[in-house]
Amino acid sequence: MTKGRSVRIGVCRESRKAKVMYTAIVLPRTIDPGKPREVQTLLADQWRKLVLIHIRQGTLLADHSARVPITVQAIVGTGILRIGDDEYVLTPGVIVPIDAHIVHNVQASPDLSILVTFFRQPEQTGEPDTTARFE
Repeated sequence: MTKGRSVRIGVCRESRKAKVMYTAIVLPRTIDPGKPREVQTLLADQWRKLVLIHIRQGTLLADHSARVPITVQAIVGTGILRIGDDEYVLTPGVIVPIDAHIVHNVQASPDLSILVTFFRQPEQTGEPDTTARFE
C-alpha cells in the first residue's frame, strides 16, 4: 500500500476554548499489492482509535478480541467475519459492531480492507460519561 496515495488524513484543529479535533480521512478504493497483512493506525486519541487493515490472499486473522467495543467496517473487497457460530459476509458498506472481549476472526476472500474503530470507555479516559442515551 502506498500510504500517500491510498489514505489521506486531514489536519487536526484545536480551538482556544476547548480541545476539539476534526479531520477528514480518505479511505482507499482499491487494494494495492503488498504483504498478506498490513495494519495502519489512521487516528488515535483519548476517545477512539481507527485502524485500517489490509488482508490479502485469503489470509486469516486468527481468533482474537478487543478490550473495548469495536466496529468492523468493510471498505474494499470481500471476506468473512466469524463470531462463535455466526458468520457475516463483509462487503463494502457492511459494518459489524462487536462488544468488548468477544472472540472473533476475519478471513479475506481473496482480499479485504477493513476499518476497525476502537471505542474507549469514559472510565479509561478519566472523562465524565457524556454518551447520548437512546431509548
